Amino acid sequence: MNFQVKFIFIPFLFLSTFFAYGQTDHPSFPAIYQMITENDYFRAAALFDPVKEELPETYRLVAGAFLDNAFNRLESSQEQIDLLLGKGEGKAPAEGFLPDSLLMELYSIREDNAIKMYDYAKARDAAMVQLERFGHLLDGPGKENVGNNLTLWSALSEVPTQRITIEGYTVLELQKDIAGLDNITVSAGGETLGFIFDTGANLSTVCKSVAENMGMDIIPVEIQVGSITGEKVPAQLAVCEQMSIGKIVVKNIVFLVFPDDQLSFPQVGYKISGILGYPVIEAFGEIQITREGTMIIPQEYSAFSGPSNMAMDGLTPLICLEGDPYTFDTGADHTMLYAAYYQDNREIIEESCKPEKVTFGGAGGIREFDGFVIDKTFNISGKEITVEGIHLLKEKIKETETVYGNIGQDIMGQFSKMILNFDRMFILFE
Repeated sequence: MNFQVKFIFIPFLFLSTFFAYGQTDHPSFPAIYQMITENDYFRAAALFDPVKEELPETYRLVAGAFLDNAFNRLESSQEQIDLLLGKGEGKAPAEGFLPDSLLMELYSIREDNAIKMYDYAKARDAAMVQLERFGHLLDGPGKENVGNNLTLWSALSEVPTQRITIEGYTVLELQKDIAGLDNITVSAGGETLGFIFDTGANLSTVCKSVAENMGMDIIPVEIQVGSITGEKVPAQLAVCEQMSIGKIVVKNIVFLVFPDDQLSFPQVGYKISGILGYPVIEAFGEIQITREGTMIIPQEYSAFSGPSNMAMDGLTPLICLEGDPYTFDTGADHTMLYAAYYQDNREIIEESCKPEKVTFGGAGGIREFDGFVIDKTFNISGKEITVEGIHLLKEKIKETETVYGNIGQDIMGQFSKMILNFDRMFILFE
């Protein structure tokens, strides 16, 4: 069973009406735009970079805004959005030139950029525009999702920016829990506990009893949070004013707060106290995880050449493997393959594999899917990595899913060191 907690906030719903507003002046742009809509940012960037100076200004800004968001160049993304909306410096198309469907997506990216810069008031404002001006373009679930986001960011609008202090070269010990997941020792409010280290968690998470014992400021608001099972579960919010992680001090961390029973798995006697998610981990800049069970935060970043092989789909990290996008999850014990992989390899899978039910869980409970159990060999950093018994799902977990699968610790553990750099957006395996 795969114990994960994942949260889904901002779906990028691209609409083809963008092209109804004029002919494209460059043959590459439709392909670039289509890849962006499918969250295949790696192929989109490979097409965009060589031709971006040849593109008409509007198309260059549109693609640049989306891709800079995906590759964590947040200020650049915001600047291009401002130009497209007619609010930045310089000459650019007026806001009224663009179709409403694209404008709504630009405000969605603006919201996402603000979240990643811990500016929750700006995230609230962007969500409000989506709901009030473009709500007619959203279906029922979409409108509910944006409304839920508006509630979330409104509740956090006065929370100070998250800040981090790292006192030089830092080494942290990772401890395996009974589910085989890496835990980091954290301290707050006089309490010291092990929290799961999980790049795949969109926001850090804590059970209510731990939030109370650590003296976190619980915000009296209820939001609906999407989980890895596709179900929505209620949660509250909390802010930890200061948390120590070894010699690292992080201030103003936002946590999702779940009732204790939502993070408990009595079937195996397992309970999650807390999870350190992407917003905290990204703030480290670069992390190096060794097979010996340590996490290193270096003073100088590792050398890297070539295009970025890590991107962000909202708050979910993606890795490019063999040209295809996968989510990347240090909090997952096993790799899992999704419907996109099944569709691309359907014939050989159905000929060689016996159908099986695949069961996994997270916050909100356990869900069962039709699927297969297969063996697969990945080529990673010039090394062939064979993983046996991978669960493959035939159906999508959620309708907007486009990635090929989720890479877990069973692959990461076959290397002596894994390096994640959130500044230049790369992953290295050594």
